[in-house]
Amino acid sequence: MWPNHERVIPQAFAGSGTSVVAARAHSVEPSGNGYLYGYEVDTVDRTGQRATVLTYVDTGGAHDQNSAIVTDPASGEPVSVWAYPNDPGLPVLPQVTYRDAVAELLAGIGMPVTDPVLSVAAYRPGKRAVVRVDAPERVLFLKIVRPHRVAPIVETHEQFVAAGLPVPRVLSSRGDGLLVLERIRGVPAGSRITEIADDPRFVASLAALTGRIATVPMTQQARADAMDHADWHRRTLVAALPQDAAEVDELYDAIGRRSVGWGAATKQVVHGDLHLEQVFVDEDEPWRISGLLDIDTAGWGFPVRDVGAVVAHLVVTGLWHRSRGDAERGAAAERLADAVARDWGARNPGEADRIGPAIGAQLLAHAGGQATTGSENGIRTARQLLAATRAALAEAAPTVPSDGVFRPRSAPQA
Repeated sequence: MWPNHERVIPQAFAGSGTSVVAARAHSVEPSGNGYLYGYEVDTVDRTGQRATVLTYVDTGGAHDQNSAIVTDPASGEPVSVWAYPNDPGLPVLPQVTYRDAVAELLAGIGMPVTDPVLSVAAYRPGKRAVVRVDAPERVLFLKIVRPHRVAPIVETHEQFVAAGLPVPRVLSSRGDGLLVLERIRGVPAGSRITEIADDPRFVASLAALTGRIATVPMTQQARADAMDHADWHRRTLVAALPQDAAEVDELYDAIGRRSVGWGAATKQVVHGDLHLEQVFVDEDEPWRISGLLDIDTAGWGFPVRDVGAVVAHLVVTGLWHRSRGDAERGAAAERLADAVARDWGARNPGEADRIGPAIGAQLLAHAGGQATTGSENGIRTARQLLAATRAALAEAAPTVPSDGVFRPRSAPQA
């Protein structure tokens, strides 16, 4: 149940000299024994200055000196409220959001820069943030994680580099949660979607990349994914779309039935959160993969789940482009999703029936993220993703044509 933010958030801002004008639901995800609810909060200060502040209400108990503890009238329970960048899970984050502080930090570790320009490349509250630093001397990425995650992440990068994978090197790290990463070559694969959508060399490169990841000598388990957290995602989606609860339950039940027999023998080292924004490609030959990011999640897992994550992200990307009137990129993302899924089936005929549940679990997780915003567009997108899940589960296992050349149904025929 979402907190009563109309009362909770103004209470948290009380006494700060800033008044809350409005708040819009932004995101929700697990946090300890509760949930982390994100809001875009419109504020005005004593001088009339207006701003929009990314604010979080945490029912899972995480807080620090920058958090306000207030009582949620909807539940009668205390909740923690904090605003970006004062993330209690990422204590070093505030330090890397100011130019002077970043310049001082980098000078202290022997990488001085002048006039740095900062931009947030990624942010997952309580988990990680990535800040890009553009300066005349160099381009760096500051990755901020929970302090206890620093050493394992450094080790993972060293293992991937030793195995010949194109991941960024860790140039420096600190025990307070900071890692300094080099810039990798190329551009995000998603930015070249129309060029790679119908190029079988990219699909082959992606398959080769997952094969190389499998050779990394790791022993830990991959981060839990949408299938592992299916119960949480189901509850979240049912709460956001109560009128579609029967369909949501039916889809999750089907995924559970079809995945219950997966054995540990089919596991290998996987990325754990693979999608096209994590994959970089050569600017001149975009079918050629030149880099791989965010390997914090890597470890032993089911390889089909990496493929399912890629395909589901492409489906969501296609919907995103279409919602903005870009039918060309939308169709390209959908064709590539189809090609990747069918390539997996052709390469793994004995496990081809697993691709539907793997894609479906990821699609439903995306649907929950869209529906919980409560916006008209979010609800519409969530229902489109329910339809996509039905299609993924109904899709028959792909077969290889008699000529031995496998082609996705939507790819141009030679």
